[in-house]
Amino acid sequence: MSESFPDENERLVAEQAVLVYRAVMEAAQTAPHGQGLACMETAVLDQGREHLRQILQRATTAQAQVQKKGGPVGAAGAAVPLAFGTVPPKR
Repeated sequence: MSESFPDENERLVAEQAVLVYRAVMEAAQTAPHGQGLACMETAVLDQGREHLRQILQRATTAQAQVQKKGGPVGAAGAAVPLAFGTVPPKR
């Protein structure tokens, strides 16, 4: 793969994002006068939901494959539980 996209899934997700952007731009260009924003929002919702569904599907498939291979190398540290009623310090 390339430096920009180390795996096929990242490349496909990027290409799909460009297609969503193009659909939004086309909606803006073909919208009736005064309807541009509404048409663009509709395109984002229609195309964006499908794009997000495909990202989720790819991510869950990739995660399932990692699980089958035994997971990442290295030990995970145990989380420190917070006591009820305490507030973490602001940063």
